[in-house]
Parts: sequence; structure tokens; C-alpha cells
Amino acid sequence: MTRKPVVMIAVMMVAAMTGCSPDGEETPSPQPVASTPTPTPSPQWTAEEQGAIDAVQKYLEVWTNISQNLGTADWDEIRDVASDPAANNAVVLWLQWNDNHWHLVGSPSLVVDRVSEGGTDNQGTRYHVHGCYITAGVHLDDASNNQLTKQGEDRTTINYLVLHMLNPQDIFYVLEDTVEGESC
Repeated sequence: MTRKPVVMIAVMMVAAMTGCSPDGEETPSPQPVASTPTPTPSPQWTAEEQGAIDAVQKYLEVWTNISQNLGTADWDEIRDVASDPAANNAVVLWLQWNDNHWHLVGSPSLVVDRVSEGGTDNQGTRYHVHGCYITAGVHLDDASNNQLTKQGEDRTTINYLVLHMLNPQDIFYVLEDTVEGESC
């Protein structure tokens, strides 16, 4: 097996936002401006968009639970919330972690910033759920609970492709998760 998934996660968990300018000098803090702040409206999602968001949140919950409990978890539960390639990619990663007696500590989270429709075919409608993937406090440990990756304040953009099935209706599956690697 390749170490690419482990390296990718390790890189995501190690990188931290520094607050420095490109030339290495500290970026000065902005000065407060005397004005009345305008409230930022919260996004209003359609029922289908909210279904896609809920599917991603459930996927993250199941993925995290299995990743934290590889020896006792039912890995097939990922197929209740995801289809291939996302489900298969998760199993491949867990096989590698399990072979090395590694497990996840902490829980990644997602802050959604937009949802867009990606097209409809005979399977259903696809949605792109885009947001900021946060891995603050998340790391890999070995069987002796020795930390393998540095705990950090990672924040990176990610895009989930979600399928809203036509039959049966109102079933959503995560198909892909693509780390874009931009700061957020």
C-alpha cells in the first residue's frame, strides 16, 4: 500500500496558519474602524441543498467513528452514507491504518460556505458541498497512544460530491471528497 493517504492527512494536520506576510515579517493587525457592523445573513439552503449538507455531516460522523475505533467498528457502515469512490477510499485508508495499528484522535469538522447543483442523470442529482475542513486537535496515534502526527490548527478547503438518489427518493450519498488545499 502507498503512504500517500497518510502523508496527505499528516500534511493537512501539520500545516498551521502563521499570520505572517510572505516576506516573513509579522503582518500588522488591522486598526478598528468606527462603524456599525452589518449582520451577515446566514445562508438559506433549499431542502435538497440541506439534504446534501446533512449527508456530508453524517459521512464525517461515521468516518470519524470508524477511524477512532478501527478494531471494533463496523467498517461497512460507511456504505450507509457513501458510495464509491469515497467509501472504497476510506476502506483502503483504514486497512493501512489498521495494519500499522493506528487510529484517529479528535474529530474533523466542516463549515459549509456554498452548495451548488452539479447536474442530473438517471441516478439522481449531484451537489457540490464546498467548505472549510477543520482538523484542529485531530491527529493519528499508534497502538501505544503515541502521537504520530502533529496536532495543529489546520483549515483547508474541501469539496464533497453528493448524489441525491431518484429511487429510492431522499437518499443522499457522498461520492467523492476532494481536498483543494486552499486556506480558509
